[in-house]
Amino acid sequence: MLNNARHRHVAAADLVRNFAHWREVGSREAVFITHHGRETHVFMGTNILESMGSPGAEVTASPNRLFELADHVHQAILLCDGEFIIRYANPAILTLSDRAQRPLDEMPLWDALPELGGTLIEAHIRHTLMTGEAGSADIPSPFRPECWLNVQTQAIDGGVALLARDITSHVRQHRLADVKSAILRAMAVHGAVGYVRISARGFIETADDTFCAMVNLPEARLTNIALADLVELGGRPEFRADLEAVLRGQGDRRTTARLLANNGRLVPLEIAIAALQGTYGTEGAVLLLTPLIDTETPLSNS
Repeated sequence: MLNNARHRHVAAADLVRNFAHWREVGSREAVFITHHGRETHVFMGTNILESMGSPGAEVTASPNRLFELADHVHQAILLCDGEFIIRYANPAILTLSDRAQRPLDEMPLWDALPELGGTLIEAHIRHTLMTGEAGSADIPSPFRPECWLNVQTQAIDGGVALLARDITSHVRQHRLADVKSAILRAMAVHGAVGYVRISARGFIETADDTFCAMVNLPEARLTNIALADLVELGGRPEFRADLEAVLRGQGDRRTTARLLANNGRLVPLEIAIAALQGTYGTEGAVLLLTPLIDTETPLSNS
């Protein structure tokens, strides 16, 4: 039986490095592949896989062998018969539906998971059972607010299989991307809000057309120069202090500064600085800049 306590384990990286060795092992027995110590896949020879479906093979003597394999799949799996009685629910579906401590096997589907009633998931399940057609949809999770699921239904052995996975992070990333794009377009239409993205070292990575017009320089000339170098000499220490505080994670700031434009004038600006957070910490900052006055200030001769 596929029991993770009895079978060999191998890290995914080690499998790649020593594939010839593990291919030999996998031809004799199933090997559990781990990623950061977590079981993710099972590696086995085709002879073992084919025997799992061969009449008279040891696997057919235990109808739960495939269920044991499904227990290690991260995708949520639920199997119902033609009367909507749950015949199998893997640990992932129990976690996804917040039933980790309550087994669902042999329970009526609508009693075990009443949240499914009246949802698009119920419609897909019933349609697949009636017609045999597979279904797929991305829908709000009926189990948790502000979460999304990809669900698939498949006819199997006179019943229906439900497969589900959480896609909340994917949906949020795409929605946030749309919001960011709309904000940048709105700023461009506004025409008086400049946008600059800087690296963790304070160097300009991106500047929009509005900011370029403020300092009378094209983006190609601004890229990879220190933003603080554009600030008038007397104001640089204060500006650098505000900028470094944001980059060190001490909170976003609002400040003012006068930037030296390429036409020899000083442009007074109000500036908002917000840290750009990445997976491993602060990766830079985003600055929004608006003119303090409608006219540019001439450079002092003093």
